Amino acid sequence: MTADQISDRLVAFIQESLVPDDVELEVDETTPLLVSGLLDSLRTARLLNFIRRELGVPVPAAKLDPDNFKDVATIVALIRELESAKIG
Repeated sequence: MTADQISDRLVAFIQESLVPDDVELEVDETTPLLVSGLLDSLRTARLLNFIRRELGVPVPAAKLDPDNFKDVATIVALIRELESAKIG
């Protein structure tokens, strides 16, 4: 899966599953997820489950750093890093 495909799937998941219905927000790769309040502990757990289940990449506890979850672009970079570590 390419970085663009991962990004598209993450954006769609976040928009559909994590943005509250009463919030007018259009998510893209640079939407600040933490600063905007989109990621709290429950939503982060849902996102991690999506990444593991749908993208096939478990995120180890050591990588649960806010710097890795600033926006979709940083999450994609994390996923690519974890994928390459799994292959290599």
